[in-house]
Amino acid sequence: MKPDFKTLTRAELKKYIVSHPTDEEAIRELFVNRRSANAKRYPYPYDMPAAEVEAIFQEKISLETSE
Repeated sequence: MKPDFKTLTRAELKKYIVSHPTDEEAIRELFVNRRSANAKRYPYPYDMPAAEVEAIFQEKISLETSE
């Protein structure tokens, strides 16, 4: 039986998704329903110049390695 994703904490939901990576309902709850209103949004990558996509990836990589 699936848990009620709306009642799980963010950490519990992430743990559930790690063990159930194909559960689209859980993934949608975490990445769509709980998305921060202040989250940075990017256009669809195929609508962007390759250099801009590369710059976004480089920025994310440098942020993760500096933490």
